Amino acid sequence: MSAVSFEDLVSQSVSETMSKILGSTTWKSVNFFFDTKTAASEPEAFAALLDKVFGFTAKVLQKKIAETLLNKVGAVQPSSTLDFRQILRLAKAKFPRAPVPGQLGS
Repeated sequence: MSAVSFEDLVSQSVSETMSKILGSTTWKSVNFFFDTKTAASEPEAFAALLDKVFGFTAKVLQKKIAETLLNKVGAVQPSSTLDFRQILRLAKAKFPRAPVPGQLGS
C-alpha cells in the first residue's frame, strides 16, 4: 500500500468538505469545474475559481476545507487572519514526509 501524498490529502479534504457543505448531489454536479489535485500545487488559482463560482461563499468554503485539512495532518487551527494559501503551507509543513533512503534516521 502506498503512502498518501500531500496533494491527495488536499484533494480528499476538498471533496469531503464540499460534499458535506453543498451535499453530495450538488458537489457531483459542479465538481467538473474543479481539479482538486491542483488545490495543493496552485492554491491561488483554486481559491480564485472558488471565488468565481461561489462568490462570497467561497471564503467560508476555503475556511472549512482548511479546517478539514488541518485536522487530517494534526495541526492546530490557526487564527482567522491566514488566507487559504498560507493555511495550505502550514498543513504541508505538518504533513509527515517519508524518509529519504540514506538520510539519517531512515
